[in-house]
Amino acid sequence: MGKEANGKYQVPAVVGAISVLNELSGSGEGGSTQSELVAATGLSKSTMHNLLSTLESHGFVRRDNGSRQYRLGPALIPLGNEATRQVKLVRTTLDRVAPLAAEYGLSFAVAQPIDPDELRIISRFYPPGVHVGITIGSAYGPMDGALGKILLSSKDEAEATKLIKGRKLPAHTQATITSPESLIEEIIEVRERGWSVSHGEFNENNAVAAGIWGSGGDLELVLLALGFPTQLDGDRLTEIGEVLRRASQEIMATAGVATGP
Repeated sequence: MGKEANGKYQVPAVVGAISVLNELSGSGEGGSTQSELVAATGLSKSTMHNLLSTLESHGFVRRDNGSRQYRLGPALIPLGNEATRQVKLVRTTLDRVAPLAAEYGLSFAVAQPIDPDELRIISRFYPPGVHVGITIGSAYGPMDGALGKILLSSKDEAEATKLIKGRKLPAHTQATITSPESLIEEIIEVRERGWSVSHGEFNENNAVAAGIWGSGGDLELVLLALGFPTQLDGDRLTEIGEVLRRASQEIMATAGVATGP
């Protein structure tokens, strides 16, 4: 039987493997024996033996035959390198976006994909004075305004079309695009110009968003600007869209991702 944490199913064997790796990460150069890992994690001897055998066969741990101590294995190195790259990308992005709030008098945020159909706000920046609020941790799907349009644009054309036509489009506001054909045309425009816009389609505010893409073409982060209709409308939407597009291209260039001409 699986266990639940925060309302989500968890596979016991995976949880056990994570516990082992966490213990070994804090054991230093000396490593830990199987008995020490059993005592530290509370797992049975047989479960620990099976976990260590599996992790060792895949290179995630290594065993010193002389001391019988286990240490982290070489298979974790590329995973660590990728995690470090992502942390650097986020840090670069936050540093680039932070000054924009005061410069343009709007609220800015950075969102990260949690899965192919969900973005989550990981940071926000406010200008001095009255501004549109953004909740860190709030989630957005493919049909949710400017952020949703970036998610849709990250999919290939056939997949995005199937997703749009496969459901009744939610009407968040009276301005929400509920025609599948119109939304499909909008996503084509988003791909061409490099940013999306929401004219009060998710709530009463206007928004602009632009994606940051990895070397493999995957969506890594999304930049978002929010403002009241009186301060973010008409030509200003285009101006801020281009600001976000240039910022995303600069961030990708820093990360060594080709951005085209």
